[in-house]
Amino acid sequence: MKLSLVEYQGRQDTTGRPVGHAPKVLAQYFEIVRDSFDTDVFAPECILKESEKKLSDRKAWDKRKKSRNIHILPHSLVMKGKNSFSDKVLNKFRMFSNINKALKNSQADVVWFFNTEYYLMLYLAVVGNHGKKVCVTSFMEGFTAKKNGKFAGIKQKIFERAQKKIALIIATGYGYRFKNVKSVYIPDYTYDKSIYGRYAAGAVAAETKIVVPEGRYAVCLGTMNPEKQLEEMTEAFSRIGYPLIVAGRFYDKERLARLRDAAADNVTFIDSYLSVDEYYMLLTNAEYAVLPYSPEQYGSQTSGVLQEAVFCGTIPVSYSRVLDGNRVKGIGFESFDELKKENLELTSKMRQDCLDEYDRLRREVYDKNKIEKDLRAALAGCV
Repeated sequence: MKLSLVEYQGRQDTTGRPVGHAPKVLAQYFEIVRDSFDTDVFAPECILKESEKKLSDRKAWDKRKKSRNIHILPHSLVMKGKNSFSDKVLNKFRMFSNINKALKNSQADVVWFFNTEYYLMLYLAVVGNHGKKVCVTSFMEGFTAKKNGKFAGIKQKIFERAQKKIALIIATGYGYRFKNVKSVYIPDYTYDKSIYGRYAAGAVAAETKIVVPEGRYAVCLGTMNPEKQLEEMTEAFSRIGYPLIVAGRFYDKERLARLRDAAADNVTFIDSYLSVDEYYMLLTNAEYAVLPYSPEQYGSQTSGVLQEAVFCGTIPVSYSRVLDGNRVKGIGFESFDELKKENLELTSKMRQDCLDEYDRLRREVYDKNKIEKDLRAALAGCV
């Protein structure tokens, strides 16, 4: 069976450096499927270069490059603090162009879009799948007015129409149901002890620039995009005085300056691309991982940081709807206004209950071998 892996967004900053989890998961998925399927790859150049760096073994990748089975898509999305209206419109056409090129040029039995958003669904609903069997990874179940605003009904209709052009949806959230297409639940992150086990508490890699602080602290990690409720989180932690490190690249430097001005001394901002070691060291050694995500969106959408907090044994702090929707134990609240220092003073039993549950999830839900087996079976079943 022939398989095409497609990453059509190519999100990058103004320096050309990719942002988000696309390079990581592309490398991960390529290594899972490369020996089971005749695999080629379609992605913008910035994603391909970064994915190549993340491979544990490049022989199979280099072989495909030589045989021209690594295909460069023409467009990337440049992420800024503020995009003009014309930039937003052009970005949609750039995505459409990439999707069109991948579908028209793929000779595979199955074309797998593994990093997706609404405009892929719009393309499939309006233009179609060009006669290809399409597999789509979905991080959300659908669109509702509460979550997605006044156009949610229209978006949902388009989503349902697009489903008729899809052979299989790989749902990353448990219990997702889709009206017009077969689906299977497979998490998009896998627990690999050989990776996450390296970052035991206190471990420091020599090449890192960030010093892990001594003592207890909370951390907020990832790209600091406009959707994150950073203002509410900063105000809450400034009020309660608990140490918080906010580390990741900020698109909007003016917003960063405002946050720094508003923050108390216990809140530290690190505007930087974190290395793999820096990211995992900060996460593993933290007591808590704060997820300032909208409950309307992430109550039914998965989060990579949340999954990796489970892998690292770090207790997440977020809206109760976010934790409940992802079926993860942690410290939940209805509003950042109600967060108190006492909430972060868990008894040893409460903490151990969380850690025991994370251990169960790592073994039963996120196990690397199980997910890889399920994924290969699901893709083979598309044909």
